[in-house]
Amino acid sequence: MTDDDVQRPTSNELAQARTDMAGQRTRWAADRTLWAADRTFIAWLRTAISMIGFGFAIGKAGEALDEHGVYADEFMSLQIVGFALIALAVLGLGGALVQSMRISKRLADAGYPRMEPTPLGTVMGVLVLAVGVVGAIFVFV
Repeated sequence: MTDDDVQRPTSNELAQARTDMAGQRTRWAADRTLWAADRTFIAWLRTAISMIGFGFAIGKAGEALDEHGVYADEFMSLQIVGFALIALAVLGLGGALVQSMRISKRLADAGYPRMEPTPLGTVMGVLVLAVGVVGAIFVFV
């Protein structure tokens, strides 16, 4: 077999192959953007869960100290700190939810929708947000 017998692709075939590869790379870049947004959101979710937990613990510690008459004067300041941590967590998580949904919508509008209809991180974020709000109401009000 000589070089003359080998069928070489035409310039149009080569151009089409390059265009297909470029489209695939663009799709991978959109996927990486969605995954990065998910990782960022999950980091906010993890931080919010920690802040809510610390807020509840500080609030309950203040109540326990008040019941035993230890540092009764500082009971309200511990309640304020606990409530502030929970409020910051809820606000931060709400902002992270909005940001995540905006990124998803922007990519979907450009033709790169998510693979899953409802991301698990968004569902968990809404649930943690609800727990933070309801818990703060029951514990501190």
